[in-house]
Amino acid sequence: MTMSGGWDDAGLPALALAPVASGARPDDAGREEQHDHHPTASGGDLLTVPGRVAGMNLQDLVDELAETLDRSIVINDPAFRPIVASAQGDEIDELRARALLRRVTPPRERAYVESLRLTQSRRPRTVDLAEFGAHERLAVPIWSDDTLLGILWLITGGLPPLREEQFRALDAAVDVVRTVLAAQTESTALTARDGVMRSLLAADPIARRDALSMAVRAHGVTRDADTLVRAVAIGHDTGVVQRAALGRAVESATRSALVLIGEIGAALLFLGRRGETERLDAAVIAEAERAGVLLRAIGAAGLSDADNDLHPVAERAIATATVAELLPELGRSLHADDVGPWLLISDVLTDPRRLSWYSPAAFALVHDADPLRRQTVEALLDNAGHVRQVCEVLHIHRTTLYYRLENMPQVVRDALDDGMQRSALHLGLKLAAYWENAGHIR
Repeated sequence: MTMSGGWDDAGLPALALAPVASGARPDDAGREEQHDHHPTASGGDLLTVPGRVAGMNLQDLVDELAETLDRSIVINDPAFRPIVASAQGDEIDELRARALLRRVTPPRERAYVESLRLTQSRRPRTVDLAEFGAHERLAVPIWSDDTLLGILWLITGGLPPLREEQFRALDAAVDVVRTVLAAQTESTALTARDGVMRSLLAADPIARRDALSMAVRAHGVTRDADTLVRAVAIGHDTGVVQRAALGRAVESATRSALVLIGEIGAALLFLGRRGETERLDAAVIAEAERAGVLLRAIGAAGLSDADNDLHPVAERAIATATVAELLPELGRSLHADDVGPWLLISDVLTDPRRLSWYSPAAFALVHDADPLRRQTVEALLDNAGHVRQVCEVLHIHRTTLYYRLENMPQVVRDALDDGMQRSALHLGLKLAAYWENAGHIR
């Protein structure tokens, strides 16, 4: 796991110190390593970036992260003042209590921390505070390019070492915090590409169109079917840290073939190119399993030369993922081009009572006591009336098929003899199947 974007330089805000970690291990307190700083495009603004962990805020984030790490969290600003803190557990010491109570780090401890040049460091640092009668901390600086936004602190002294999956969660959380804090400052230092990618799903349609135009002009995006939006539908109860971690892990595993551009509802949206579908899907599935995130389905939709807004494309990808989830027999990962009729059906107002409006024949078959009638008619319509194919699908003889059709309810026989009613019957049966899988018809 890389630490692109913000693990490399810290400032130590209020000594309500609590360390956070990333995929890389912190340096010892006396060492500093300088690394090139590369902002990442995968962070999500918990407060203001549309489609990215909507409704979440920093308090929610630190509370979730504290639960994930089984230890309390504090985020300070570069002036050593606490910005936000989780509930404090048993590991709290007098230093943290005073810092949180007074909203500032005590002068002597602050002078010590400043002497460590934490505000210039771009790496997580272990801070020994034994001389102040306080626990050891891990300080994780949060940078956006050359701007220090804050420091995340964890108490590490006397606690079990952080596990690899906890470091990944920390890394992802810092990525999210960076975007939130950057959005709250006037000096938001994002790279041009990051800014464009984060605006592709902005709330303002003008901003979205401008971002897509810039992505096409300067960042390799093309307005054609080779550019795909992939919607990765995940569990609705997946926390912000898990979502951020999964997004970053997918980017890393696919070597940026998939770039996280935002979230809508319970779906992570990635931008990529057509091709290598099986490899990319396998990477997404593997990373979701590794992160312990429920992966419901994957849907993809391509741009067209007429698209000037990515949001409708993302919505189409999400709708496709919904079809894949509700109709698993079609596959766990689907492309919108292959399920157009199902997308039409998914847009129909969910009201099973209206099935009798659309097709009385379909309504009769759905509620028929003999399921073979529905199965027979659906096979007939699916195979365009080709008797041989229908018989092969149903494993019956031709005479048996004719007998079944002859004994259908009159409303069904009438529908099969009329072109428009026959089409409505076919779609009505598919609509019923969709509603049954969604739990609307039992």
